[in-house]
Order: sequence, then C-alpha cells, then structure tokens
Amino acid sequence: MKTSALERARSDLAAGRPDQARERLTGYLYTLHRSGRYDQPTYLLLGDVYFEMRDYARAGAAWLLTEKSGLDFEKASAAFHQRFGRDSDSVLKQVKPHAPSEAYPPLVQERLKGWDYRYRPYRPRSNPHVLTEESEEAQASKGQLRPVELGCVVAVVIFALAIVFWMIASIRH
Repeated sequence: MKTSALERARSDLAAGRPDQARERLTGYLYTLHRSGRYDQPTYLLLGDVYFEMRDYARAGAAWLLTEKSGLDFEKASAAFHQRFGRDSDSVLKQVKPHAPSEAYPPLVQERLKGWDYRYRPYRPRSNPHVLTEESEEAQASKGQLRPVELGCVVAVVIFALAIVFWMIASIRH
C-alpha cells in the first residue's frame, strides 16, 4: 500500500525527524505548485514542523496560507512579521502562494487580496513560454512538429530542390 507524503511526514515528525518531514512537505508542495493546486492540511503540517523546529517565522509563513488561529499562530505570525516585515511584496515572497485565489479558504483569500496577490501559472524554466509541461510522448502523440523539427524539414526540402535543379541544369548543358 502506498502512503501519502503527509502520512510519511507525520511519521517523520513523530519519530523526531522534523527536518525529514520538512523536506517531504516542501517537495510535495512543489508538485502542487506546478499544477496550481492548494492543500490546507499540507500547509498546516508544514507550519507544525517549522514550529517544532523553533523556526517560528517560517511556521508563520506556512500558517498564513491557512485558517489556523490560536496562541501558536499568533506567536508565529508575530515572528514572521518581525523577520520579514509587513510589506506586501516581502510577505508574498516568503509565503509563496501558488494557486488561484479561489482555491484558498475565505480567510486566506482576504489576506491574499490585502497583499494584492495575482496568480501566475507555473512556467517551467526549461521553456518559460508554455503554461504546462508535457512529456515528449504527449507532444509526439499530437502529431505536431516542434519549430526545430519543422525548420529541419524545410531545410531538407530546399536542399533536395536545389539538387534537383542542379541536376536538370547540368543535363541541359
């Protein structure tokens, strides 16, 4: 049976390995970010992990994207603002929301609105002009040629035509 990233992170945290739990959760969040999805339990657990590690500012960053409240949240939120300030750009750089505003709970939507957050779909660094990455098999199954391939085909056709014209010209002379 396959266990989820959250279950493994919880067991890492229970076993006294918060650093391993943090790595699992940040890796899982990266996969969510690529598809523009949001998962509150992941941010809650990541905040718990950072709080356990006594990195209150990072716990605050994670919890600001949740509906968490209480003394732990207040302590973490204060530490976050003390370290990173209250400027919208600074806050967004640290909190790193990566999903459409509508995916977040209402309280978080209000925070995002206050920070003037604008969702931008994930763009892979290898090709920043596309909104989604597709595997080469998926691209090949579409039957479309990439620009490089099309350029090669055009070059071969021009070269073949040049040879044909050269042969016809040499036969006539």
